[in-house]
Amino acid sequence: MVREVRRGTSRRTVAKKFGVAKSQVDRWVERAQGKRLDRVDWTDRSPGPKTPYNRSSMEMEEMVLAIRKELKEISALGEYGAEAIHREMTQRGCQQIPTTRTINRILDRRGQFDGRRRVRRPAPPSGWYLPKLAEGKAELDSFDGVEGLILEGAKNVEVLNGISLHGGLVCSFPRSRITAKITVNCVLSHWRAFWLPGLRSV
Repeated sequence: MVREVRRGTSRRTVAKKFGVAKSQVDRWVERAQGKRLDRVDWTDRSPGPKTPYNRSSMEMEEMVLAIRKELKEISALGEYGAEAIHREMTQRGCQQIPTTRTINRILDRRGQFDGRRRVRRPAPPSGWYLPKLAEGKAELDSFDGVEGLILEGAKNVEVLNGISLHGGLVCSFPRSRITAKITVNCVLSHWRAFWLPGLRSV
């Protein structure tokens, strides 16, 4: 586009030819003003300022680091994190004290954290411990019992609960007592009503 303009083609005509706004042509022409085309930085630039308007001043960052270093050396409680720094700045009557969140950002940006950053890894797929289950080729029903429940005006209650891994199908069998025989009967009645999964866990 700049080459076309330099050859004498009007900017409006160039914009129409390349399917862009005239303002874009103006921007590239102004950036290339007085330069050879092979020496122009054509990368896009953010329209905003190079430094965010809400970023803490360098003096404030240096103060935060200085107080952290001082607290690390003299604090009786061994506290020199963002909250301790904020508390110390408040006691000293500092002006425009940053929030603890901002102080943490300053410490992070300046590489002042002692520990390593926690690496968050994605959770494994449901049923990862069994190949067919992880691939969704098998379903798993899990059952467990809850003991020691007491309802108002009733005796002790025990409940057998079940849930399928992929389908999320749930069941619940409250009984006065859960025995092995009752467990088998409840599980079988559940499977008769729905299906028998490929895998079972009781």
